[in-house]
Amino acid sequence: MEIMPFLKILLVEDSPADARLLWEMLRESAIKGRFTLDPAVTLNEAISQLSSKKFDLVLLDLMLPDSAGLDTFTAVHKACPDVPVVLLTGLSDENLAARAVREGAQDYLVKGQVDPAALVRSMRYAVERHVAERSFKPSVKPAEEGRRLCPDMVGSSNALKEVRSLIETVARTSNTSVLIMGETGTGKELVANSIHFLSSRRYGPFIKINCSAIPDTLMEVEMFGYEKGAFTDARQSKNGLFELADGGTIFLDEIGDMDIRLQPKLLQILENRTLRKLGGVVDIKIDVRVIAATNVELSEMVREKRFREDLYYRLNVMVISLPALRERREDIAPLAEHFMNENSQLEGKEGEVKKLTPESAAILAGYNWPGNIRELKNVIERAMILAGLGDIRPEHLQLTGAAAPAPAPQAFAPGYSMDMSLEELEKAHIRNVLEKTNGNITHASKVLGISRYTLREKLKKYGLREAENA
Repeated sequence: MEIMPFLKILLVEDSPADARLLWEMLRESAIKGRFTLDPAVTLNEAISQLSSKKFDLVLLDLMLPDSAGLDTFTAVHKACPDVPVVLLTGLSDENLAARAVREGAQDYLVKGQVDPAALVRSMRYAVERHVAERSFKPSVKPAEEGRRLCPDMVGSSNALKEVRSLIETVARTSNTSVLIMGETGTGKELVANSIHFLSSRRYGPFIKINCSAIPDTLMEVEMFGYEKGAFTDARQSKNGLFELADGGTIFLDEIGDMDIRLQPKLLQILENRTLRKLGGVVDIKIDVRVIAATNVELSEMVREKRFREDLYYRLNVMVISLPALRERREDIAPLAEHFMNENSQLEGKEGEVKKLTPESAAILAGYNWPGNIRELKNVIERAMILAGLGDIRPEHLQLTGAAAPAPAPQAFAPGYSMDMSLEELEKAHIRNVLEKTNGNITHASKVLGISRYTLREKLKKYGLREAENA
């Protein structure tokens, strides 16, 4: 890891004991004497110092004698938007953390839950990110910026742009848990990877656990470890994957398949940043960010008592809903081209340029893609093998049930017109389907060919309402 540059820090903290503790943490950390720390005990004093001195970073408590909550950050950020702010507060509130980060805070840390290494990691990330944003944003187009932030996410659809924006926002906080929702094959692991490697935890480990792939009998020892003598064959202690992920990120794929008996242990980690090994009597402090993913509706599992309600709300702080491939058809061609180039490079055949015939491109665009991006990748790989040195023709795709796009209608149905924008047409169509299905979300989503959570996001976007208890 590179040496942290010398930092001029403004510490806004009204508690002398907390201020002293922070100073000692920094003095004992990796940056040692490479910083100055100017104190301020009120909001007014902080704004006064920001207007008269140059700082590289602000460490800000939200509860001050003359200001409280998010208003404190808003005032500091408004007074000096060019200085990155890390919130360090006693308020353990992930919803508040998410709001603060969306409004521009670089990170949200909780007193008593952060050690010197985590504090320095967050400070380093805040400064690096702030410098990077200032250096490349003016000269980089928005589309190029999105590709730079998430280089493996291919496409330019509005749906994908929204996902990239959420990833960037979520990555700016190091502790807030994230729930990624989407159908199988939509790229949930790629999103988790992007969050980790764009965050201050990128220097730490990234560990994936597939909750559906590990038998329930082994899940507890794999995740949380065990102490010597915990069971017959436990001849020595073993660290679980959560301990191995300390300082980094753990990705719980298919979280809906986690045994409900193990869910209280995960809840303890999210709430207290501690875990207890199997057979242990001592709680172990860990510094791990949890990202979970699911292709099922956890809210339905909660209603059916198959998933803990308190854990659901703990995971549901920051949600990223991934669109199905059929909901972002403009990205199909760029993705197909990306996979073709990727396969050529893997085979060492970059010079052999294959193309999709117009007929093949039309079939790819019109296919419904039940397996989403993963299915498209497999289809392209197989088609390239079958095509040999030639271009990819329809017979090489081997898509059962695929059909060419339907011809355009000769006239618009009632309620639609050629003067309407694409968004207006979508809103009108969703409204009509809702009327036909009496506002039932489940039925409407099936008719529209999209997931329930994607439909709900569109309802929020267009100000439409679903039927109660639908």
